[in-house]
Amino acid sequence: MEDMGHSPIFSLNEWLPLEQAANHLSSVIPATTVRTADILRFALDGHLKLSVRFPNFVTVRRGEIIQFPHSQIEASIAAGVLPSELKWQMLPATATRFLADVPEEAEGQPFFKIRNLKLDDERYVKFVGKVKTISGLLDLPMIGGEMIDVEERYQQLTGGPDLNLAAIEGAVVEGRDGELYQLQEQFSAKEYSSVWDQEHRELKQQIAAADIPEEEAEKLLDSHKKERKQILQTIKALSEEESFYPARRLPKDSTLVVRREVLIEFEEFVKQRQLNPCTPADNNGQHRTLTNSCQPATAGKIMQYFKVKRDPDENVKWWKDKMRDANRNGLAACRVGEGRKGRGGSLWRPDHIAAWLVDRHEKGHEGLSSDAAAPALRKFPGCDEAADRFFSA
Repeated sequence: MEDMGHSPIFSLNEWLPLEQAANHLSSVIPATTVRTADILRFALDGHLKLSVRFPNFVTVRRGEIIQFPHSQIEASIAAGVLPSELKWQMLPATATRFLADVPEEAEGQPFFKIRNLKLDDERYVKFVGKVKTISGLLDLPMIGGEMIDVEERYQQLTGGPDLNLAAIEGAVVEGRDGELYQLQEQFSAKEYSSVWDQEHRELKQQIAAADIPEEEAEKLLDSHKKERKQILQTIKALSEEESFYPARRLPKDSTLVVRREVLIEFEEFVKQRQLNPCTPADNNGQHRTLTNSCQPATAGKIMQYFKVKRDPDENVKWWKDKMRDANRNGLAACRVGEGRKGRGGSLWRPDHIAAWLVDRHEKGHEGLSSDAAAPALRKFPGCDEAADRFFSA
């Protein structure tokens, strides 16, 4: 990496489109060909921050950070008084098994879940105030619909499956000052009517193809017309402010880019990963796993799901001791971004952590067996494939 250099043109650019960013990294990282899809994967894995350029104005709501320690929220729920500063939703008992962050004692029971975007174990975001317009270059925090948008583009470039995901909180962007904004769209009677006309034509074609009796066909068409009338009345009754709602994706006229300083930082990150593999000093690499689908997790989540100690307090203490001296314990490169402090503090790779724990266990140190590490790893978003591949019989 000693011969890494940058062209004069590169030093003048504030940002590069994805294809140019991939070409640049291919030229400065020896024996490596970086593709556009790789840039997206690096961003999804938390190694590189993507930005988005809005050539036209977009409508947004500003995000307000709300701080609530987890212990305080638990005490409020136990007392039956939910903090009004947060948005809450009562989930049925059947829904709790699909959520990774449900306490064990709440499984199989109706469960109150916080609807606000969660930044870490103590901070949430509430999007408030009047809508406003912004433009130019902003960053992607990868906490809402923007992450699904990037994942969708990655799957398209790599021939992956279609995504059937949605983020209720919508797409979010971040200013250079750390301010968060939720992208907004506006209900439009004209756009809805256009969509309705297309659906009405398709409904008529389906009726004809299915040879539905005339009386039943008239009922279907009449029901569709009544639905249109009701929705148009609802849209027209909305005030200007009420007519906006969270956008699920980034605008079609926006462009994903990478800032110049981010590329330089990523080059240094690659160099550090080469010098500092995520293995203990006595690990022969047998249990090291390098997967791309596992999403980085906070230290709190690592402690919550990887239960090395039966007692929760002792488990937290054990993990803090290991993470505090990550270099000596072989955890340094399991940490995303080499331990730089961001909005949520350090993030960690769950798949690498699982490998580290199993290796310790098999060498007679405190850790986890494969049977214990696999179900824990599956609780992290995107880690099912890693758990199946790494811990399969």
